[in-house]
Amino acid sequence: TGNMLYLQENLKDTNVMLASFSVTPEIDTVEVLKEYSTLKGVDDSRWNLMTGNKEEIYSLARKSYLVAKENPNAGSHDMIHTENFVLVDKEKRIRGYYDGTLIEEMNRLLEDIEILQKSYIEP
Repeated sequence: TGNMLYLQENLKDTNVMLASFSVTPEIDTVEVLKEYSTLKGVDDSRWNLMTGNKEEIYSLARKSYLVAKENPNAGSHDMIHTENFVLVDKEKRIRGYYDGTLIEEMNRLLEDIEILQKSYIEP
Protein backbone atom coordinates (compact mmCIF):
# COMPACT_ATOMS: atom_id res chain seq x y z
CA THR A 1 0.00 0.00 0.00
CA GLY A 2 2.87 2.37 0.74
CA ASN A 3 4.09 2.33 -2.82
CA MET A 4 0.57 2.71 -4.20
CA LEU A 5 0.20 5.80 -2.01
CA TYR A 6 3.55 7.00 -3.36
CA LEU A 7 2.18 6.64 -6.89
CA GLN A 8 -1.07 8.35 -5.94
CA GLU A 9 0.85 11.32 -4.54
CA ASN A 10 3.30 11.58 -7.45
CA LEU A 11 1.03 11.05 -10.43
CA LYS A 12 0.71 14.34 -12.25
CA ASP A 13 -1.86 13.23 -14.81
CA THR A 14 -5.39 12.93 -13.48
CA ASN A 15 -6.34 10.69 -16.43
CA VAL A 16 -4.31 7.86 -14.90
CA MET A 17 -6.24 5.48 -12.68
CA LEU A 18 -4.86 3.08 -10.08
CA ALA A 19 -6.57 -0.24 -9.40
CA SER A 20 -6.03 -2.87 -6.73
CA PHE A 21 -7.71 -6.26 -6.84
CA SER A 22 -8.33 -8.21 -3.66
CA VAL A 23 -7.18 -11.82 -3.89
CA THR A 24 -9.22 -12.67 -0.78
CA PRO A 25 -12.71 -11.47 -1.69
CA GLU A 26 -14.27 -13.62 1.03
CA ILE A 27 -12.50 -11.37 3.55
CA ASP A 28 -12.24 -8.10 1.63
CA THR A 29 -15.86 -7.06 1.32
CA VAL A 30 -16.78 -3.69 -0.14
CA GLU A 31 -17.22 -2.37 3.40
CA VAL A 32 -13.81 -3.68 4.52
CA LEU A 33 -12.09 -2.17 1.47
CA LYS A 34 -13.82 1.18 2.04
CA GLU A 35 -12.69 1.25 5.67
CA TYR A 36 -9.16 0.29 4.62
CA SER A 37 -9.03 2.98 1.92
CA THR A 38 -10.20 5.65 4.37
CA LEU A 39 -7.63 4.54 6.95
CA LYS A 40 -4.79 4.56 4.40
CA GLY A 41 -5.70 7.84 2.70
CA VAL A 42 -6.71 6.41 -0.65
CA ASP A 43 -8.10 8.99 -3.10
CA ASP A 44 -11.01 6.96 -4.46
CA SER A 45 -11.44 9.32 -7.40
CA ARG A 46 -8.10 8.00 -8.73
CA TRP A 47 -7.57 4.64 -7.04
CA ASN A 48 -10.13 1.83 -7.12
CA LEU A 49 -9.91 -1.03 -4.63
CA MET A 50 -11.91 -3.87 -6.12
CA THR A 51 -13.31 -7.19 -5.04
CA GLY A 52 -15.68 -9.67 -6.57
CA ASN A 53 -16.08 -13.30 -7.49
CA LYS A 54 -12.87 -15.15 -6.59
CA GLU A 55 -12.79 -17.28 -9.75
CA GLU A 56 -13.25 -14.21 -11.96
CA ILE A 57 -10.56 -12.22 -10.13
CA TYR A 58 -8.11 -15.10 -10.38
CA SER A 59 -8.92 -15.62 -14.05
CA LEU A 60 -8.38 -11.93 -14.72
CA ALA A 61 -5.04 -12.01 -12.90
CA ARG A 62 -3.89 -15.10 -14.78
CA LYS A 63 -5.20 -14.45 -18.27
CA SER A 64 -5.40 -10.69 -18.65
CA TYR A 65 -2.55 -9.34 -16.56
CA LEU A 66 -0.39 -12.47 -16.23
CA VAL A 67 0.47 -11.61 -12.62
CA ALA A 68 -0.46 -14.73 -10.72
CA LYS A 69 1.80 -17.52 -9.56
CA GLU A 70 0.24 -20.93 -9.21
CA ASN A 71 0.11 -22.35 -5.71
CA PRO A 72 1.26 -25.99 -6.04
CA ASN A 73 -0.36 -26.88 -2.69
CA ALA A 74 -3.81 -25.64 -3.62
CA GLY A 75 -6.62 -26.26 -6.04
CA SER A 76 -7.15 -24.65 -9.42
CA HIS A 77 -8.90 -21.65 -7.90
CA ASP A 78 -6.08 -20.70 -5.56
CA MET A 79 -2.98 -18.72 -6.36
CA ILE A 80 -0.14 -16.85 -4.80
CA HIS A 81 -0.40 -13.22 -5.79
CA THR A 82 2.66 -11.28 -6.88
CA GLU A 83 3.69 -7.79 -5.88
CA ASN A 84 3.76 -6.74 -9.53
CA PHE A 85 2.27 -3.50 -10.71
CA VAL A 86 1.10 -3.54 -14.31
CA LEU A 87 0.93 -0.55 -16.65
CA VAL A 88 -2.02 -0.91 -19.03
CA ASP A 89 -2.73 1.62 -21.78
CA LYS A 90 -6.06 2.97 -23.03
CA GLU A 91 -6.30 0.11 -25.50
CA LYS A 92 -5.92 -2.40 -22.63
CA ARG A 93 -2.44 -3.46 -23.74
CA ILE A 94 0.15 -4.29 -21.11
CA ARG A 95 3.03 -1.83 -21.35
CA GLY A 96 5.14 -2.93 -18.40
CA TYR A 97 5.55 -4.84 -15.16
CA TYR A 98 7.07 -3.34 -12.02
CA ASP A 99 8.09 -4.79 -8.67
CA GLY A 100 5.67 -3.11 -6.29
CA THR A 101 8.01 -3.56 -3.34
CA LEU A 102 10.79 -1.36 -4.76
CA ILE A 103 10.64 2.44 -4.81
CA GLU A 104 13.04 2.46 -7.78
CA GLU A 105 10.45 0.49 -9.73
CA MET A 106 7.74 2.97 -8.74
CA ASN A 107 9.88 5.78 -10.12
CA ARG A 108 10.41 3.79 -13.33
CA LEU A 109 6.64 3.27 -13.54
CA LEU A 110 6.04 7.01 -13.12
CA GLU A 111 8.54 7.71 -15.91
CA ASP A 112 6.88 5.14 -18.17
CA ILE A 113 3.45 6.65 -17.48
CA GLU A 114 4.80 10.03 -18.54
CA ILE A 115 6.24 8.55 -21.75
CA LEU A 116 2.96 6.77 -22.48
CA GLN A 117 0.94 9.94 -21.87
CA LYS A 118 3.16 11.85 -24.31
CA SER A 119 2.46 9.22 -26.96
CA TYR A 120 -1.25 10.13 -26.81
CA ILE A 121 -0.65 13.83 -27.46
CA GLU A 122 -1.35 14.88 -31.02
CA PRO A 123 1.77 16.17 -32.87
